[in-house]
Amino acid sequence: MSVQAWATTGSERHPVNCATAEGDLRAIASEKKHAEDKQLESIAAITPAGALLGLVTGTEQKRLQMLSGDYIQQLDARAAEIKETCNLN
Repeated sequence: MSVQAWATTGSERHPVNCATAEGDLRAIASEKKHAEDKQLESIAAITPAGALLGLVTGTEQKRLQMLSGDYIQQLDARAAEIKETCNLN
């Protein structure tokens, strides 16, 4: 039996699944590290050529979100939500 709780934020997200919580937290930590690394690299990607490539590949919005720090804050919030819902430290 899996314990699930729907996220109560304004945007629709997948429910927290406590059966997969530890793996989900590892994935979030890995993505956060990747996002932090990309923040450093993304400054060069906002050049006109990089911006054009991002628009073509559909990655520009995510790249800008990573630069603003919002993406990392969203990852932190989701990790906190999983920990709270599943009573993990």
